[in-house]
Amino acid sequence: MGAFFDSNIPNDAHTFITSCMAGPGVSVVAFTPGGGWVVVAPNGSYYAEGIPQDCFTTLGNFIQNGWTVRSIAFPPAGGDSWVIVADQGYFASNIPNDCFQMIGNFFNGGSKISCVAFPPSSGDSWVIVANNAMFASNIDDECFQTLCNYTQGSRRATQVTFAPNGGWIIYGDEAYFAQNLDASCFAQVQQFENENSLVGHIAFTPSGGWSVICNDPLPPSPDPLRVFEDFFLQDANGQWHTIYDRMSFYGVPGASVAFVQNNTVSWRTSYGVLQTGGSEYVYTNTAFQAASISKPHTSIGVQVLAQNNSIALSDAVGKDTSWPVATRSCAQAAWANQSTIQLILQHMGGFIGRGNTYPLTSCSGFTSGGGGFAGYPNTPGVTLPTLDQILSGSAPANSPPIEITVQPGTFFYSGMGYVVLMRMLQDVTGTDFRDWMQQNVLTPLGMTNSTFALNLPSALARAAVGHDTNVQPIPGLRNLYPEASAAGLYTNAGDLCQTIIMLNSAGLVNDTQVLSAQQAEAMLSNQLGIFTSGQSNQLGYLFNHNGENFGFTAVIQGYPNQGTGMAIMTNRDNGDGNAGSFYTEVINALIRVYAIQT
Repeated sequence: MGAFFDSNIPNDAHTFITSCMAGPGVSVVAFTPGGGWVVVAPNGSYYAEGIPQDCFTTLGNFIQNGWTVRSIAFPPAGGDSWVIVADQGYFASNIPNDCFQMIGNFFNGGSKISCVAFPPSSGDSWVIVANNAMFASNIDDECFQTLCNYTQGSRRATQVTFAPNGGWIIYGDEAYFAQNLDASCFAQVQQFENENSLVGHIAFTPSGGWSVICNDPLPPSPDPLRVFEDFFLQDANGQWHTIYDRMSFYGVPGASVAFVQNNTVSWRTSYGVLQTGGSEYVYTNTAFQAASISKPHTSIGVQVLAQNNSIALSDAVGKDTSWPVATRSCAQAAWANQSTIQLILQHMGGFIGRGNTYPLTSCSGFTSGGGGFAGYPNTPGVTLPTLDQILSGSAPANSPPIEITVQPGTFFYSGMGYVVLMRMLQDVTGTDFRDWMQQNVLTPLGMTNSTFALNLPSALARAAVGHDTNVQPIPGLRNLYPEASAAGLYTNAGDLCQTIIMLNSAGLVNDTQVLSAQQAEAMLSNQLGIFTSGQSNQLGYLFNHNGENFGFTAVIQGYPNQGTGMAIMTNRDNGDGNAGSFYTEVINALIRVYAIQT
């Protein structure tokens, strides 16, 4: 016998639910906008009052045919508007055309629909949830984000229910998430969970009454994804904090997170908002700036050229570019011929970074500050430099000349060296770097929502907004980085996991051999655009790379010997270390929850 509770629903509905819960349970409860209702039990028993006659007739036909009814829903417009979905068919009357067509697409694709739901707002607003897919139109943005998250992981949410006041609850796998729900209803859901009962069905009357049905006990072990989110960090007092708590603590407005398990993307989730104080939420395909995680992808592109015999990594870079390799006045001219493509990929090509270049007349005793680029505000009146102006350090470039400053073979983290590779790649291919990388790196990797484009294409225009350390949007929302090879990649955590899988799997991802096994192994062993830790024969051997642009912070980390890894992207600057501390906590939580060996 399951558990149930209801409040202020029609007496006859309460009576029928009570009788069903003493036996087979209840699989569907639905209320019409006009006060009608219908209840269906798993054994085919059903009862209804005040629903459209053709809906009642269709329901009877479905059950007489031996079909299992999974969902009944009534749009807020009322009248003869309804939909019934069963295991072997469906029928609808006066629902939005695109909703009806999508139900058909799901059935034709073999998806098992568990829920069709309509928000209280009229119009083209609806949700379909199935065992392997979800689609929604014009629903609350936070609800959509949460639906995307809860249809990830080893146990997927099966239901979403909208309350008449605009609140909603997502549930059915083992956990739930709700906003603006009637307090007494939410308290009952919590109580059922505390009693180890799995919430299977919730329905609201138009006047605010509600019914909660539990047919089954909670699963014995929780979904690790829900553990990761809800038991994210334990403080010194033993109190557990959620991922949302820690985002708030560190002032992270939005985040994209994805996890690789058995060399497949196990799940991809998103949290928070595009812009602080805004009502648009981050989606799993929302574009963030990857910053210096651009470099591993540029490295892959350079190695593809080497595999195609267009270049050799042992070449002096000057051999493959028309750009005259520049040397600082205090540097030896012979160093130019020692600066090979491979050494540049390893940050040992003699080109040092923006922050540790000064004084510009010196070849030693540099100031510290890293090797990145400042970017350019995307605001009126700001002129972007050309690639050659960046190389020469001439106006309007905001960075010094790119020139060999130390003898090649010494490590200096160098975004400048990667700009030299950008010029080389364009010279060798005769193609714009951004276009070539899209076709030859991002697409083969399966990074379908990623781009090196300076200006975001329309498909990715709904992008995360960068924030400073005061958690305020930066001027122009996102800086522009014409130094694309070093800092210009836009992507999301799920797409970045494709690169992790490729490096974990000897160059193979989605049945595409992006790099040869030999070259993929060399990328790790020689640290070509990526960094490694540990010995390659150790279980905890890993590779990683982080990225910091103005307003954005990200990291990728993979474990080749365990077939796992993770990517985290945030729309917050790391000038005070908070964004980096947050992604470190994400990594540590994933290591703990999934028992990754370190």
